[in-house]
Amino acid sequence: MKIVDGVEQYSNGHKICEALSDPTRTKILQYLLQKYPEAQTINQIRKVLPENVSATTISFHLKKLREAGLITTDGHKKGFRATRRAISIDFNGNGFHFVEG
Repeated sequence: MKIVDGVEQYSNGHKICEALSDPTRTKILQYLLQKYPEAQTINQIRKVLPENVSATTISFHLKKLREAGLITTDGHKKGFRATRRAISIDFNGNGFHFVEG
């Protein structure tokens, strides 16, 4: 990541697009953005998802979001939080740009 004119530029845009391409992951990220900056446990996240989504599946989706840099873990409390308060994505010929909101 580098910052140009106050805008973050990511070289891992493909990972971000992949992470956001799954409806369960977008639902998880939306929930974590709403709760920002508080960390949420898997059990808290599970409550906003359909009942048939297992903790193992949630962990898989959290890993994908973490690898894309969209969330981070709070090891002490074993919680997860969005890396920023809001996400705005701009994609042009110069790559992906994220404006922090």
